[in-house]
Amino acid sequence: MKMFLFLFVSIVLIGPSWAETAVFREIKGKVEYQAQGDEWLPAKVGLAVPVGTAISTGFKSTTAIEILGSVVFVKPLTRIVIDELARNSAGTKTALTLLSGKVKAEVKPSSTTSETEFSVKGPTATASVRGTGFEFDGENLLVNHGEVKLANQWNINRSVQGGEFSSVGKGASVSAPIPVKPAEKQVITAGGGQQEVEALFQETPSTGPLVPVAPPTDLTQVIQTYGTKLILDNGVTTTTDVDQQVKTAAKDAQTVIANASVTLKVQ
Repeated sequence: MKMFLFLFVSIVLIGPSWAETAVFREIKGKVEYQAQGDEWLPAKVGLAVPVGTAISTGFKSTTAIEILGSVVFVKPLTRIVIDELARNSAGTKTALTLLSGKVKAEVKPSSTTSETEFSVKGPTATASVRGTGFEFDGENLLVNHGEVKLANQWNINRSVQGGEFSSVGKGASVSAPIPVKPAEKQVITAGGGQQEVEALFQETPSTGPLVPVAPPTDLTQVIQTYGTKLILDNGVTTTTDVDQQVKTAAKDAQTVIANASVTLKVQ
C-alpha cells in the first residue's frame, strides 16, 4: 500500500507526458527522413515526424523543423536524429543527436510556468540550453543570444553567453568563451505565441522568407579565422583585446591574431 501511494504521488507531482512530433516547416533541395527501421523517404513541408527519426540534408540543401515551440535550421550535408520530444505540466524537453554537419536553433525560453530543456549532442560535445539562439557543429559553438552550456564527453563544461564562441579542445579541455560579435535580440520569447514562429517563415515580395539573419561573424568564419580547435593558453582575455582581434581578422579570414594576453593555436 505504501509503495502504491508513493507511485501515485510521484505521477501526480511529475504530471503526465504525451507523445510529440516535430514538423518540417521549410525544405530547400534534397532533404530526407528515416523513421526507426524504415527506408529513407523525401521530406515534405507539413510532415510530422516522431521520436527516433533521422533527418538528412544533401549538398546545398537545408530544412527548418519546428519542435515544441522552437525551430531548428539544419544546414547542408547534415544528419541529425530526434532522440526525445516530451511535454508535460512542467514544460518541454527536446534532445537531438548531431551525427554530422551543423545546425542553427532558435529555442523558446523557459517561463515562470513552463520550463524548456533543449540539448544537441555531437560526437565530442553537447550544447544544452533553456531558451536561446545558437549555431553548433558538434565541436564549435557560437551563441547568438541567451546562454548555452557547452560540455565535452567528460562533462567538463563552460557557460557561453550571447555573442561568444567556444570550442571543445584537446583532450578534456573546453575553450574559454571569446566575444566575437554583439548579442542578438531574442527571436522567440517566453511569453510569445505561435505567431513568433510563423514570422520566421513568412514571405514578402521584397525580402522573401523572414528567416533569422546570419550574424556578421558566423560560425564558419570564426572557425576559418581561429582554426577548428581553439585553445586558450593564457586564460580568459579581455573583451577589448578580442574585439580588436576580430576586427583585424575580418579583413583576412585566414589571419590569426595573437597579443600579450592570449595565444591562439590553429590545428
